[in-house]
Amino acid sequence: MACKHCDHCEIEHHEHKEKENKLDIILYIIAIVFLGLSFIPAFINIKVIFILLSIVLSGYELLFNGIKNIFKLDFQEDTLMTIAVIAAFCLGEYVESCLVIILFRLGEFLEERAVDKSNESIKEIVKIKADTANRVIKDVIETVDAKEIKVGDTILIKPGEKIPVDCKVIYGETEIDTSSLTGESKPVFVSKEIEILSGGVNLTGSITCEVLRDVENSTASQIVDLVYEAKNNKGRTEKFITRFSKIYTPIVIVIAVLIAIVPFIFNLDVKDWIMRALIFLVASCPCSLVISVPLSFFTGLGKISKKGMLIKGTKHIENLSNATVIAFDKTGTLTTGNMKISKLESFNSYSKETILSYMYSLELLSNHPIGTAIKNYSKEIEQRIVEDYKEIAGYGLYGKIEGREILFGNRKLLEQYEIGINNEIPGNAICLSIDKEIAGYVILTEEIRKESVDIVKNLKDIGIKKIIMLTGDNLKNAEVIGKELKVDEIKASLLPKDKLVVIEELKKTNEKVIFIGDGINDSPVLASSSFGIAMGAGASIASITADGILISNNISTIPSIIKTARCAMKTVKANIIFSLIIKAVVLTLGGFGIAPIWLAILADTGVTFLTVLNAVKNIK
Repeated sequence: MACKHCDHCEIEHHEHKEKENKLDIILYIIAIVFLGLSFIPAFINIKVIFILLSIVLSGYELLFNGIKNIFKLDFQEDTLMTIAVIAAFCLGEYVESCLVIILFRLGEFLEERAVDKSNESIKEIVKIKADTANRVIKDVIETVDAKEIKVGDTILIKPGEKIPVDCKVIYGETEIDTSSLTGESKPVFVSKEIEILSGGVNLTGSITCEVLRDVENSTASQIVDLVYEAKNNKGRTEKFITRFSKIYTPIVIVIAVLIAIVPFIFNLDVKDWIMRALIFLVASCPCSLVISVPLSFFTGLGKISKKGMLIKGTKHIENLSNATVIAFDKTGTLTTGNMKISKLESFNSYSKETILSYMYSLELLSNHPIGTAIKNYSKEIEQRIVEDYKEIAGYGLYGKIEGREILFGNRKLLEQYEIGINNEIPGNAICLSIDKEIAGYVILTEEIRKESVDIVKNLKDIGIKKIIMLTGDNLKNAEVIGKELKVDEIKASLLPKDKLVVIEELKKTNEKVIFIGDGINDSPVLASSSFGIAMGAGASIASITADGILISNNISTIPSIIKTARCAMKTVKANIIFSLIIKAVVLTLGGFGIAPIWLAILADTGVTFLTVLNAVKNIK
């Protein structure tokens, strides 16, 4: 773990492993040739030598580790196979002895290829970190190790380069490929003042940026850290398999020994019963479970990361797959957090363009988000000069435009200035008055995320029983959003502690609850839910209490992510059942002396390969 982030070390290790694999394959092919030569009548006198060479060339590493483990009384898979090979050879079953090694090694080669394929998506994540950065000091550009970059530095990112650290664009514009972070193939356009996360790739133009976070605290590094940690964050099923194998293996060895001593007690054929014991020993190896179950979870982890979510450990996949209820925070999750005008009305011969102009001119002097909503409503709005401007907290805005007294705010503001309000004007309207006469009003609603529109239907389609919206907003505003999205239940005016109570009450009814929030204000709720999902990435994704981080910010991928988690769990269960059934059948046949040793090898290596292949191919 000391150099887990050292790209140079990883490359050297990978190259070394490739050389070893090539050598093993060459020796394996030569071993098969020697085994083939042993069947030629002309070489019958030296058949044993050819087979011995075949065993040594194909399984030298396995035999070395196995013999070493025998003296340590460490009965792992290598140990069991070594005992079987040596015992079969000593009994004169030379071909069977050689087949144990040959078939076992073939299975290992196939397993390694399948495992490597399953790790591709994880390997892509690990590669998102940039090694170098272009630091700019007084118009001088120098390429330095990315670790030397500090907060506040200025860097230049050229087309084709990875974003080395989280930063803000101060000059230039470009498109960035964020697919390695979010799973989205469409490039993101960025320009001045826009913050960008490390790990993306600059596609078109050069940009100059101010560093917001150093390498260790940037998004790419935190993601890589979490990926490594996720490998060791095992779930209940994985832990059970680990414990099971530690108990199971010694029991199997004891049974094999008992089978081997049967002929000495009942005066039976010693060779026959020792072969039965060897068959039992080989067939009973638990490697199909020990390898395929963690691999199924890890493959699921990789597939989910490609969909734009990072999960903090395979153990959380189990909880995600069992989800029955989903609770959404409203602002920033189902909505963008931005306001939009849903209705605009004008009275007393004032045109809509005129009242928009008055509203916008006042809002430009305020920090309210209403100004942006007005600007987005119409492309061309006339800006007017405002005099005597003041903001009345909790009520609205006051100012004079072209000598006229303008008020823009809620009912309380108009009542304060003794302006009568038509009962037909909705209670949530923001009214504009000109010289104490109501000229019009707007109704604002939060802008719903495009991906939220079909989210309820899609979640229902995959079997989620109930979708709830939780919000600190008032009930009237919440109902507008909730009814449009067709959620099952709306709970409004909630503090974070109130949301926590809602989640705890749901859990008391044995529901598995997913909560999706912004990851900051909702930290207690994210931690309490069966599976917490935090929106987006940033400075502290490692410390967010959520189990999963939706880096893509695209909630439309959640149904697909849940399906992947369920697929991973189905694969795990299928592999466990298949392995146990095959082993039970072969062990029974072996005990009765019916199964040959090559069938025992298939029950071990063959089943392992099939379960590994199932783990890699079946999870989508």
